[in-house]
Amino acid sequence: MASVADWQSFAVMTGGASGALTGLLFVAVSLNANRIARHRALRASAGQTLVLFLVPLIMATVLLVPGQPEWALGAELIAVGLGAAVSLLNIGRRRREPAEDKWLVSVFDRRDTNVIVMLLVVASGAVLIAGASAGLYLLVPAALVAFLSGVVNAWNFLLPPPGEHTDQPPGP
Repeated sequence: MASVADWQSFAVMTGGASGALTGLLFVAVSLNANRIARHRALRASAGQTLVLFLVPLIMATVLLVPGQPEWALGAELIAVGLGAAVSLLNIGRRRREPAEDKWLVSVFDRRDTNVIVMLLVVASGAVLIAGASAGLYLLVPAALVAFLSGVVNAWNFLLPPPGEHTDQPPGP
């Protein structure tokens, strides 16, 4: 069975990818700031995407803390997962417009899908506290689905809504 120390490469890769995606999100939002500011659903989608990209970064950070006991890492993962789940639920309540009718967007732009991902982080922490490092394997699907959901959300809010066509490049 793998120990927490065996997960360093995973944490470094996940943290790096998360940091890069978060930076790209800020660029994308700033390029489309006027459009996003006018639409409540787009603002909610941007906030949701930010949470989805930051959770793997925080998860990677706590995984890389040297010498901490597994129960402490477990408690940190539970806190991260619950905090993110509450954030996603609050963001979802602020969104008044339904997600797009596109199949992929409708799967990944749902509160329940993303909250389930955060509950995988919580479950990982609970299993660690119970004394089994196998709980860390739950972080793999959590990180992958968080990244995929975030990328789908970001792509969706960067595209013009159906029926809105512009021949001019986006600008201020």
